[in-house]
Amino acid sequence: MPSFAYRAIGTNGRYENGRIDAVTSSDARKRLRERGLNPLDLRNSDSPSSARIALTGGASTQKKADLDKMPMTRARADKLSLAILEKIYQLVENGLPLGDAVKSLSQRLTDPVLHAISEELWRDLSEGATLAVALRKRPKLFDPTLASMIEAGEATGNLEPILANIIRLLETRIKLRKEILSGLSYPAFILVIVFFVLIFVLFYLMPKVEQMLDSMGGELSLAAKIVLGFANFSLTGGPVILIVGAALAVGLMQWRKTGEGRFKTDKLLLRIPVIKQIVMNAELSRMCNLAAILLGSGVDTTDALKLIEKSFQNESLRLRFRTSRALISDGASFSDALQNQGILTDMDADVLSVSENTGSVVKGFGNIYRSRHNALEEQMKRLTVVIATGSLLFVFVMVFLLVFGIVSSIMQLSSSVLAG
Repeated sequence: MPSFAYRAIGTNGRYENGRIDAVTSSDARKRLRERGLNPLDLRNSDSPSSARIALTGGASTQKKADLDKMPMTRARADKLSLAILEKIYQLVENGLPLGDAVKSLSQRLTDPVLHAISEELWRDLSEGATLAVALRKRPKLFDPTLASMIEAGEATGNLEPILANIIRLLETRIKLRKEILSGLSYPAFILVIVFFVLIFVLFYLMPKVEQMLDSMGGELSLAAKIVLGFANFSLTGGPVILIVGAALAVGLMQWRKTGEGRFKTDKLLLRIPVIKQIVMNAELSRMCNLAAILLGSGVDTTDALKLIEKSFQNESLRLRFRTSRALISDGASFSDALQNQGILTDMDADVLSVSENTGSVVKGFGNIYRSRHNALEEQMKRLTVVIATGSLLFVFVMVFLLVFGIVSSIMQLSSSVLAG
C-alpha cells in the first residue's frame, strides 16, 4: 500500500508531521480528517517526482518580480490578492491540500508577480507558518481582514467556503472601485481639456484682448477682470497654497501613524455627516459579513469576536466593538451589546435580535451585511455623481465667465465708439 508523507494542523492549532498508509491521496486526506487533522501538505513518499522535487528543493528558473520594490496601490493589491487566492481555491476545491496547492503554484505560475507571491507564501508554509500568518506578513498586498478570515478557515478545517467568500468579497470591491473610476473618468477628462483651454485663454488670448482694448480706449468688463484676477492669484498664491496644503497633508499622515493621531482622526471622521455614513456602512458590512462567515463555519463565538475586532480599520469603532465584545462575554446578546455602543442602528439591532431569538443569528448578520453593503454602494455612486456634477459645474462657470467677459468688453467698446 502506498505511503503518504503529510504535514497537518490539528484542532488545537499545533502542527504534526508523519506518514500514513492509504490507497489514494483522497483516502489519506479522509483518514487524516477523521483524526482531527487538516492536511496542509500531502505527497506520495514513494513517488519519483516527489523525490525529485525534494532533491531540487522545488527550485524554479522562472524569472521573479521583486515585491519589496514594486509600487503597490490598494487597487493593484486587491487584483493580485484575487488572482492568487482564486488559483489556490481552484486547487483546494478539487481536493489538493492547501500546502500542495501553494507549492504547485510556486512551481507552475508563469506570471512574474504571481510567481513571486506564491513562492514567498510557500516558503512561509514550508517553515511551519499558516497561510493566515503568511498573509499577515504582507499587509501591503493582503488586506488584514482576509488574513482573519483565512485564520478562521484553517482553525476549523473549513477553508474552502471561506476562500470562496473572500473571492466574492474581492470581486465586489474591485467592481465597485471600477464603477467609481468609470463615473469620474469623463468629468476628469473634461477638466483636463478645459484646464488647457483656460490656460490658453487666460495667458494668451485675454492679454491680447486687453491690449486691443487699451489701444482703442476701452477697458475690460468686470467679469473679465474677475477672471484675470483669478488667473493672477493662481500664479502667485496658487503655489503657496499647494505647498502649504501638501505640508499639512504630510503632517497629518505622519500624525495618523501614531496611536493618538489615528484614534483622534478616526473619531473625527465619525462626526462628519456624509463621511460618517460611508465609514459606518463600510465597517459594518465588513463586520457582519465576517461574523456570518465565522459563526457559520463553526468558529467559537469568543474566537470569532477576536477575529472580527482585528478587521476594524476605524480605531474609534474598534474600541466600541471591544467594549461590546466584553458585554457579550458577560452574557449580553449580540444585538444589545452592539446597539449599546452605537455600532448598530435600532433597525439593524431589531433584525439581529429577531434572528437571535429564532436561532438564526448567522442569517441575521448576513441580512445586515447585504443591506449595509447595498447602502455603501449607493452612497459611493451618489458621491461620484456629486463630484462629477460639481466638476462640470465649475467648468461651465469658468467658461461662461471667460466668454461673457470677452463679449461684454467688446460690447462696452462698441458702445463707447458709437456714443463718440
